[in-house]
Amino acid sequence: MNTTNRLARISLLVTFILIGIGGFTRGSGSGYGCSDRWPLCEDGLLGGLLPRGEYHMLIEWLHRWVAAIVGILILLTAVSIRKNLRNNLTARRLSVAAVVAVAVQAMIGRGVVKADLDSDLVAIHLAISMIVIALLVVVVILVSTNRNENLETTDNSNWSQLLALGAFGSYALLLLGAYVHNRYFSGWPLVNNQLKPEIRDHYTFVHYLHRFAAGVGIFYIAFLISNAKKRQRPKNEKLLIHFAAVAYGINVLLGAVHVFTEVSSSAVVTAHLLGACAVWISLIASTTMSRFGITLSEN
Repeated sequence: MNTTNRLARISLLVTFILIGIGGFTRGSGSGYGCSDRWPLCEDGLLGGLLPRGEYHMLIEWLHRWVAAIVGILILLTAVSIRKNLRNNLTARRLSVAAVVAVAVQAMIGRGVVKADLDSDLVAIHLAISMIVIALLVVVVILVSTNRNENLETTDNSNWSQLLALGAFGSYALLLLGAYVHNRYFSGWPLVNNQLKPEIRDHYTFVHYLHRFAAGVGIFYIAFLISNAKKRQRPKNEKLLIHFAAVAYGINVLLGAVHVFTEVSSSAVVTAHLLGACAVWISLIASTTMSRFGITLSEN
């Protein structure tokens, strides 16, 4: 495995870890840990470079510094691709896009802190983090193949579109859940134990839409699995779709636990977010492999 490939994979892994830390930070209420100072911690040690020995400050400090490490890793990945893979134009462009997205993410993160964790900004912050990790998934796939990037795409456009629809459906579902993640609505899988709940405010509507879309998603992933078999898709693609299905199923159960624990467990919040992220990146990966006709192998 060459240096560029290794950097891309490490960037992807650490970004996934960061998303988990971010989910735990929000679920535990630790986003307030460093007060409204950014990027340092209010009244922390060494002028705020280090946290005090307080739980919430430690969590938020870890979140911020892992985010800084992710930014450095993604920048190094982009530089390495530019230096070593000049013919891989798409990977070069996407790696630069990831750098830009991380910079925007940092500024929105600052805005989230200054705006006292405004729910709209928090949702936007998560939306961009999912774009960053999706870009990294595509980059990892493109730098993990020996084929030149001036690839002629295979005639899989219809199948690729089906996979892409599933991927972006999972993205929308994730964001709907993120917007109302800390609001408790009794009953599961129904909202307030009603098939058609009274829509008292937009949070109730969004939560209802989230659960309805989650139900539709079960059938769509089953449809993808069936079609992958009928179309005799490559093994890697089928494995990714099956992984997405398993992650989706587990995440549905985690959604139920989230309700039964009355939205009180930061561990469940974190696991639920990572499960949704796993579905998203698995479907992005399978879409990319189908679109470019790529089968991964070790370099």
